[in-house]
Order: sequence, then C-alpha cells, then structure tokens
Amino acid sequence: MVVASPTKTHSEEHLTIELPTVDLSGDRSMVSNLIVKACEEYGFFKVKNHGVPHDIIAKMEKESFNFFAKPFDEKQKVELAKPLGYGCKNIGFKGDIGEVEYLLLNTNPLYIAERSKTISNDPAKFRQVLTPFILL
Repeated sequence: MVVASPTKTHSEEHLTIELPTVDLSGDRSMVSNLIVKACEEYGFFKVKNHGVPHDIIAKMEKESFNFFAKPFDEKQKVELAKPLGYGCKNIGFKGDIGEVEYLLLNTNPLYIAERSKTISNDPAKFRQVLTPFILL
C-alpha cells in the first residue's frame, strides 16, 4: 500500500495517473505478464479479485494512515528497512522528485507481534488486522 504523506513537501501541482489494474482471476500466464508490464512501466499496480475482504482492507488502510502520520522519530522505532522495516527514500529520476515512505513486514507471526508495539497505538488490534493476510 502506498499512502500519501500528510505533510506537503512542495507547493507544485501533482499529476494524477491511472495505475494499471491486475485481475487475479485471469489466466495465470496473462496475470504474470500484466504484473511484469505494470512493474516495468509504473512500478505499482492495483489488484482486484484477490480474495481479501473489504473490511480487512479498510482496517489495514486505517492502521497505515495512523502509522505514517506519526512523527519521523516514532516511525524509525519500528526498525529501519534492511530490507524489512520502515524506510523513507528520495525518488525521482526525470524531474518527478519526491519522497516515498514504506513499511515492509515479514509474515512470521512472531515478527509481527514484536513490531506491532512500535507500529500501532493498539498492537493487539494491529495483529488482528494482519492475521488474515498472513493466512492467505
């Protein structure tokens, strides 16, 4: 999930683009080709027919917004990405300069339990939200 930063870094107008959508119910070979193409052209894509219930997605989005709204030093307590953890990178190669923040998690329940204390204000709730993702 990509979440817009709650603080504006530039006063420039941003260009809105439509990301490609990958339908996971399609032919496996076709789906693989669409994912590769989307990654090569955009670096991101949306997924539909993934089987994750909408209420779980909404809860995860809420937890994500809450996490990324925290002050920088609070987010760093999770663990700096190497490759898992919290990261913040400068991006942009063609004049589209900016920053992207991300949180990469391992699906190991013990890892989630340990990190949930620094990720969420309600660690038990955060673990509940992630459990269906781990089981998929």
